[in-house]
Amino acid sequence: MMSAMPRTTTRLIGAGLLFAALVLAGLGSPPVAAQPFPPPGLSSHPNAAVQEHMRRGGDAMSRGHWEAAVEAYTKALRIDPTLVEAQTNMGMAYYFHRNIPAAVSALEQALDMQPDRIDAAHGLGLALYDGGDLDGAIEAFRKATRLNAQAYYNLGNALEQRGDIEGARDAYRHYLATQPSGAEATALLQALESGSSPTPAAGSAQDHFQRGVDLLARNDAVAAGAAFLTAMRLKPNYVEACNMLGQAFRMQGKLSEAMGGYMMALRLDPNFGAVHRNLGQAFEETGNPQAAAQAYDRYLLLVPGADDAAEIRDKIAVLRRQTR
Repeated sequence: MMSAMPRTTTRLIGAGLLFAALVLAGLGSPPVAAQPFPPPGLSSHPNAAVQEHMRRGGDAMSRGHWEAAVEAYTKALRIDPTLVEAQTNMGMAYYFHRNIPAAVSALEQALDMQPDRIDAAHGLGLALYDGGDLDGAIEAFRKATRLNAQAYYNLGNALEQRGDIEGARDAYRHYLATQPSGAEATALLQALESGSSPTPAAGSAQDHFQRGVDLLARNDAVAAGAAFLTAMRLKPNYVEACNMLGQAFRMQGKLSEAMGGYMMALRLDPNFGAVHRNLGQAFEETGNPQAAAQAYDRYLLLVPGADDAAEIRDKIAVLRRQTR
């Protein structure tokens, strides 16, 4: 699948956005945390086979190969059932693969093994939040706030949705104390200072996603991008938000960042047809006809009855002629 696409910029951009999503999920090194977490997959273990399985799991996670990651961590756990790092990372692989029940089960087991495992607590909060269990998510995010400042934002959002406005404001103040940058943080601070409610952080990931879609329809790509990023903050496995984030970047003329959004979406769901179409357009605009044609081919394979199928076939024919 798209094997001839450039393996330098595209993969690096996609990997960079994937790392950002891992950060949002509580794996990797959060930009604002009292203490960074180890990257997924790195483990010091006396058994060489366990170390190899953990390495393979980490490599699979970095590439978005979630099933392979689960398989690698499962093999590590067969040798050492007490390895909480493997249990936690397996839970997050399930989460990114959008298998929420399996993610919840795996991460609960990780916390049974080590109750103060902060990345497992944050991951469990994300999975429970995704599954609609706000009470469970709030409890998990509270645990995670001890080391992961990102969890304060998610905690505040969940509390605000639950109706605990004062609790939400306190959580947001802790989050803002880490001095995050960006218009979103400024707007949140202004809302807290003025006492306005709901805050700009209020609403579900789906609410922020829809806000982004509406903003994009009004050609406000910068604000739309911020809304999609907020949706991803609340739900890092949100494939549709990744795709639309790519669209927002593309509208701003930021094609490298746009391709990063599309590649992250494809790591979450390789069969999301519209993303292949969008990626093809981005490759066209960067002057890469071969990669564009391959992306369009994949789009038509996945969505053969698309309304624009005839137009895309014509595009492919033109692009093929350009590569001769």
